[in-house]
Amino acid sequence: MKADGRNTVGSVGSGWIMEQKTRSPATRRLPAVVAVPLGATSAFIVRDRSVLLVDTGNPGDEAAILAAMKQAGIGCDEVSLILVTHGHPENYGSADALRELTGAPVAVHEGDAAAVRPGVDGPRSPVRVVPGLIRLVRERRIFSGPGGVEPDIIIGGIADLGVFGLRGRIVPTPGHTPGSVSVLLAGGTVIVGDLLSALFPGGRPRLPFRMDDPAAARRSLRDLLALGPELIYAAHGGPWRGTEVWRRFGSGRTGRKARE
Repeated sequence: MKADGRNTVGSVGSGWIMEQKTRSPATRRLPAVVAVPLGATSAFIVRDRSVLLVDTGNPGDEAAILAAMKQAGIGCDEVSLILVTHGHPENYGSADALRELTGAPVAVHEGDAAAVRPGVDGPRSPVRVVPGLIRLVRERRIFSGPGGVEPDIIIGGIADLGVFGLRGRIVPTPGHTPGSVSVLLAGGTVIVGDLLSALFPGGRPRLPFRMDDPAAARRSLRDLLALGPELIYAAHGGPWRGTEVWRRFGSGRTGRKARE
C-alpha cells in the first residue's frame, strides 16, 4: 500500500503482524529477503505482500538495486516503502533517486533525520515528532548535499509495517548512530543495518568500529537477541544464524517472539 504524502499513514505496534489463515498456500509464505551487494555495503529487498527497500547505497547505486529487483521479478510499483536504517551516506545515497523511480516514501528515525537531509555525515538534531507514531513530512527536496534526501516519514518508536503490506516491524536500535533502526520480519529474520559488521566477507559478527554510543549498541543488540532471531542480515557482512550471534554476544536464554 502506497502512502499519500499528505496524510498520516499509520501507528506503531508492539507485536508482530500475525499471518492470517487462508486457503491459498502462496499467502502463507514468509517474507523473503534479497541482499544486494553494493561494494563495501549492501542494500536489501524484502518481498512480502508488498516490497520494502532497506537502505539504498551511495548515490548512483539505484541502478544495481533496480537490476536486482528486475531479476527477482519485482516492478517499481510494488515498492511500498524505502527505509534508511541510519544516517550515513552509504545507506541513504540513492534514496531520493529510488523514491522518484518507485513513488514510495522514504522513512528514517527522528534521531538521524537531520543527518540525511543535507547529504552529509554530520551532527544530528532530532526533529519534533509524536513518540510512537509514523508521520508524513509535507516538505520535500530541501537537501543541499550530494545524496541528501528529505524524509517523507519520521519514525519515533517501534513502527508496525502492516500498513505497508509487510509482516514485521521497525525497531529502534541506537548505538551505531542515535537513530539506527532494525527490521524484524515474521519468521525470525532481522536486518540490522550497521549494528553488526564483519571485517571481511564470511567473517564473524562483531560490533562496528564506529559507534556513537557503544553501551547503547550493546543494549540494542542484546534486546534483539532476546527475541530469538533465526537469521541476521547486516550491511557489512553476514548473514549469520541467530545462534551464532547469540554465542558471541548474548546471555541467558533467547525468546521466541521474533519467530512468531
